[in-house]
Amino acid sequence: MKIRQSMLVPMMLSVLAVSAQSQEKKEPKKAPDVDVIKVTANLVSLDVIVKDKKGKAITDLKPEDFTVYENGVPQKIESFDSTLTSVNGGAQRTTTTVSTEPGPSTPNGIPRNIIALVLDGQSTEAANLNHVRAGMVKYIRERISDNDSVALFSISAGLQLLQTFTQDKAKLIAAVEKAYDGSTVSKTSEIRGLSAGISAQRDKIASGPELIDGTIPPPELGNNFSAAAQALIARRVLEQYLALRSSLSAQQTRPILAALAAISEGLRPVPGKKTLVMFSQGFVAPETLDWQVQSTIDIANRANVAIYIIDSGGLTGGSPTSGALVSDSPLGGISGGLEMEQRRRAAAGESVFDISRQEGLNRQQDLLYRISEDTGGHFIKNTNDIAGGLERIDAEIRSRYTLAYRSTDPNFDGSFRKLKIAVRKPDTNVLTRPGYYAIPPSQIVPLSPADRKLLVNFANMEAHPSLPLSVEMNSFRSQDGFYIVPLSFEIPPAAVQFDRKGDKQRLQLDVLGVVRAEGEDKILSRLGGNFDVSLTKEQYDAVVSDKIFYRQDVELGTGNYTVDLIVRDRVSGKSAAKRQQLSLPVAGADFYATDAVLSRHAEPLKQKSGIDVLTDGNVQIRPSPSREFHTTDDLIIFFKLYNAAISRDTGTPLVRVTVTLMKDGMKARRPMDYQLTDPSTSAMPTLTFARFIKLSGLAPGRYSAIIESRDIARQQALKQEVWFVIVP
Repeated sequence: MKIRQSMLVPMMLSVLAVSAQSQEKKEPKKAPDVDVIKVTANLVSLDVIVKDKKGKAITDLKPEDFTVYENGVPQKIESFDSTLTSVNGGAQRTTTTVSTEPGPSTPNGIPRNIIALVLDGQSTEAANLNHVRAGMVKYIRERISDNDSVALFSISAGLQLLQTFTQDKAKLIAAVEKAYDGSTVSKTSEIRGLSAGISAQRDKIASGPELIDGTIPPPELGNNFSAAAQALIARRVLEQYLALRSSLSAQQTRPILAALAAISEGLRPVPGKKTLVMFSQGFVAPETLDWQVQSTIDIANRANVAIYIIDSGGLTGGSPTSGALVSDSPLGGISGGLEMEQRRRAAAGESVFDISRQEGLNRQQDLLYRISEDTGGHFIKNTNDIAGGLERIDAEIRSRYTLAYRSTDPNFDGSFRKLKIAVRKPDTNVLTRPGYYAIPPSQIVPLSPADRKLLVNFANMEAHPSLPLSVEMNSFRSQDGFYIVPLSFEIPPAAVQFDRKGDKQRLQLDVLGVVRAEGEDKILSRLGGNFDVSLTKEQYDAVVSDKIFYRQDVELGTGNYTVDLIVRDRVSGKSAAKRQQLSLPVAGADFYATDAVLSRHAEPLKQKSGIDVLTDGNVQIRPSPSREFHTTDDLIIFFKLYNAAISRDTGTPLVRVTVTLMKDGMKARRPMDYQLTDPSTSAMPTLTFARFIKLSGLAPGRYSAIIESRDIARQQALKQEVWFVIVP
């Protein structure tokens, strides 16, 4: 019962365990009892580098030379690990207190220096792999010592372990060659090309005539008609460029963040000085991934893993142009702030905040700065000398002290705690992390203090909602036994309060969803974000004529889950919370149907990158969680069928679907029959039912649709009933 990206963590743990066992010949020690684990839960480890006024590392300090302050309160140092280049040969850990409890010690025979080299194949272009390979090989040959244990990873649509932790230089070099020879899945060139196309289309729009209400003037206007037509085409092309760039950015960024988190979490129980060095050309995180960026940083800090990043693109010049490295106001999933046609497209497209992140000098490097600096590492750029960059990192690694203390505040509530390290020696510069979020050791997905505050009030918001909220979750089978689960909700615009600023209306929503295995407190995944958008008059008018809509997909393994969702309007303070139970059975060979999705919105699919389970051919469906329809709407029914038997006569499956609309126990319309015969050509062949029914002539009230799907070859039938309401 795990989310796909979380499955990387146990893999890492097993790899590290095997590595440690191969280097430790002694009998494994008995695990500490539960009481000891509870006592050691608030142990905090951090790496510290001390330099003199000339910038030279000082490597001969002792435990008594350091004082650690957490939120201004002095802490008692419980363990101290000297630098790897200490003049006294400090290869042994110094313990400052007598204790029978386990500390972050390094057993004899296991290297003290743990290094994970990570090639980001999601962003590194093939043309840049050669100098990356040469630099890595030189570093391994010249710098790796008996104190080091090194592993090699690659990120290419997922995390790949190319070489487990070892001191064998020949194995490491062979793994580097394998990474070099293997193909990357870099989307950097494609995104760069899209950005160039976006600029070109904007130039066309700017140089063309102004469109009134997005329409072309009548033909009698002569030349202006032709120019306006070209401008309208340019606008439509621009919209599709933006949507595709947003999709590619998400595809590029998710595996990188998941891999960094998985490696860091896997290293958490491993003693020693831990460093992750990633070679990357950079990436831009869409606003819906802001929480995952911060979670990755928090997980690395909890494991005391310093992340260093080397720009694999080499000499490019420039620096971050943004004041804040990453904006804190995402709006990726909300599509209610746009006119009708644009709104349906925006769920998979770019918001104004996404656009601002993409554009500007070297915006793809913003996250590289943030991740490295916030974990105690550095970002090295503008150099083709990869080996030189690795040598700079190596010098820092071998000059680090590792301090550990037990926090005097045992309440690990997720709040941020400031750290300050004072050194008794004068004229020194101390380099360490500025602080850390106090995340409980058992928590996989870190939450911010604001998130925690919302979750504490979940029961009250669920029992006394002040915001109308309609929620729907659907599940569709994916490959390798997983499911793709779209979560969507709708809110009536009249229920939220808009904040007027000048000629624009501002909408501010907090959305928090957490996924847990049924009966467990551990959070497996976090959904949502903090959404903030300013609407023009046209956009505002479009919002109030429909509903505010949100959708986000999550991929889950088989099992039973509890999904808690909270939505809060920051302006009015109104909120609502809902709990959904989700059961995802093991996929068998039986004839099987997903729950039907009801919708009133469908449009041609504008971009085809990635997988969208709510599509049929070139048509995309938007769920209607409120199940409210007007007689002018078309009732769209969408579901998928699996494992339909092959007919001996036709060589294809044949399924007859009958839909009957009911009201007050009576048939509202005569039953409608449909036939499905052609399965999809995907890796998991399915039959997709996507049909619409006219609602004109039906009276307002509550209805249900009884859907029967009959496998003709097997003579087996599946039946389901879904309700909906026709409003006046």
